[in-house]
Formats: sequence, C-alpha cells, structure tokens
Amino acid sequence: MSKQRTDYGKVLIIAPSGYGKSFTAKTADHEKTGLINVENKPLSFKGNFKYHGKPKSWNGVMKNLEDYGNNADINNLFLDSQSMAFEMLHTEMQNNFKGFDVYSNYNKQLVRYFDLIRNINKDMIVLSHDETIAVEGLKQKRAKVQGKQFEGRVEAYYTVVLFADKRIKDGKPEYFLRTFAEDTSSKVPEGLFPDASGNNKLEIPNSADYIFKCLEEYYSA
Repeated sequence: MSKQRTDYGKVLIIAPSGYGKSFTAKTADHEKTGLINVENKPLSFKGNFKYHGKPKSWNGVMKNLEDYGNNADINNLFLDSQSMAFEMLHTEMQNNFKGFDVYSNYNKQLVRYFDLIRNINKDMIVLSHDETIAVEGLKQKRAKVQGKQFEGRVEAYYTVVLFADKRIKDGKPEYFLRTFAEDTSSKVPEGLFPDASGNNKLEIPNSADYIFKCLEEYYSA
C-alpha cells in the first residue's frame, strides 16, 4: 500500500549572496518543480525548468504561487527569492501610498503571502537573504524583511529554517546547509534529516532533491 501525505513542509533557506542558495535548485526535478525566479537571473547551473516563472511585479509573484500551487502536474515549489519579492512589494507600496499607508498596505500583502504559502498543499523551498537584528537583547541572524511588524517573525511561518554555508574542502569549494547554528533562527522538526541514530544531522547537502525526499518521507503515513 502506497503512503499518503499527512502534511507538507515549507522550508526557508537563509544566507547572504554567494553562499549557494540558488544552486540548491539544481537537483530538483526540472519537470515537476515550479521555479519562481523573482531574481530574474540566469540559473547557476545548466538546464531549465518546465515551469519557470519570472514575475515582474508583486501580483505576478502571487499569481505564480497560486498557479503553480493549483497545477496538478507540479509536485514542489522553489521560490528564489523571498527577499527580492519583499523588496519589489516595498517599492510598489512606496510608489502607490504615502506615510503610514505604505507599511499598512505592505503588511497586509505579507499576511496574504504567508496565508497563501501555508495553504499550498505542496512542499516548498523559499530562499532569503539574512539580516542581523536584536532578539531579546541578543544579536541573531534572521530572514530579511522591511518594516518592524514582521521583523524577526518571518520564520514562524515556516516548518524548517536552514542556513546556507560554505568552506574549502580538499582544495575545492563546498556548499552545504546547516540545520543548527548558534545565533540564528534555524529550526528543524525532530528527525527530519536523520543520522544513523535518528537524530538530525547538523549539516545536510545543498540539494533540493534531498530536502524534498526527506519531507515526503517525514510527512507520509
């Protein structure tokens, strides 16, 4: 008897530019993954996706999410990047509103966005740049967002928060993802990325395929 999905995971990967976040998409199924390329930049690897959106506006981002979320031929979604989408939204709000209304309408759109991704019954990987903020008096790396209402709160809308990292190994650059890092908002459900003892690995491959397979196994019964 085949397993049935019991839930879906929403994964946020955070890091500055140059840490291999976009490269994570290389191992995703290019026929079954909906790539939303808000950055509108060439892929950092050869090949392309059958479903490859390049939205030019905030409404375009939302429409891509809705369309790909409702498309039965798409199994997973990959958004690159949330930071650019938020910057796009912020600019549009500044162009269309004045004073208090800028952030009032900006925040309303973020609520709409988080509600949408939460209700999409597919696994998602979302990329974000980082910023350092004070959380209860301590400096911590968090997902970047404009305004104060959602500062330090973006991660609450995701099941998994990973931090991309890089190093030199055997004379070559290596990109990987941290499931735990001090002074960050990293979080992972118990045993999602299990080692031999069933505990979460502290480091996992920079691979969408690995993440999506782990989510499918974890949220199936």
